[in-house]
Amino acid sequence: MSIFNSQTAAAFGRLGHQIIGQIAEDNLSENAAKNVHKFTQGKSLAQMSTWADEIRSKPKWRYTAPWHYISIADHENWSTVKRMPNGDILSSLAHFEKVLSDPHTTPTKKWQALAFYVHFIGDIHQPLHVGYRHDQGGNRVKLTWFGKDSNLHSVWDSKLLAHQQLNLAEYTRLLANITPEQKRAWTGKNYYQWADESKVLRTNAYLLAINPAAELELGADYEATNLPLIELRLQQAGIRLAERLNLIFIQ
Repeated sequence: MSIFNSQTAAAFGRLGHQIIGQIAEDNLSENAAKNVHKFTQGKSLAQMSTWADEIRSKPKWRYTAPWHYISIADHENWSTVKRMPNGDILSSLAHFEKVLSDPHTTPTKKWQALAFYVHFIGDIHQPLHVGYRHDQGGNRVKLTWFGKDSNLHSVWDSKLLAHQQLNLAEYTRLLANITPEQKRAWTGKNYYQWADESKVLRTNAYLLAINPAAELELGADYEATNLPLIELRLQQAGIRLAERLNLIFIQ
């Protein structure tokens, strides 16, 4: 059974995934955009980005739950960590890249592969989806967020972004100012390097404040520290998704 249920494993929530999809769409080459849109059935990458979460509660698709994350301890590395027998986010990204690159893939399989691929590139950039086993990627860390009951995973998935009260178009415009220097620094890396970044960044997630009642209470200070990290990961994921799709759909 997956350690994440269908409600808590939606990295970045709908908004975050859609922002990543839109940033990627805006950075596709002309040729890649044309080839991608041949089989997306009129949907944008932003629209496709949430499909993998939307289907997961259906019995037919429950087996895909482990594909959304990987668990690793601080002292482990990718050669020593025990991998899930039913797959994880790293193996899934590699698999769906191959499916998308295969000219013999049927249009339906290619659509599904793209929807999974877009979503999982978002997931791997959410630090708590490269999480700890013992607390289920922060799901077991109960706390209050601006006075309301929540958990650490949920804060990083959606609540930090939602608290800004911006819609998709507004947030995408806010994050669209990405310099050529940033793009060069972010691209050219592999899936394991992306996961390593998340593994390092998850340390920030656990710098938690305890109130006088000995409860974890997060608010404005935590938001000010960690919102820029989440926004950076959205930008990186969008640029890297575009990079991969530009290579896959070059012809």
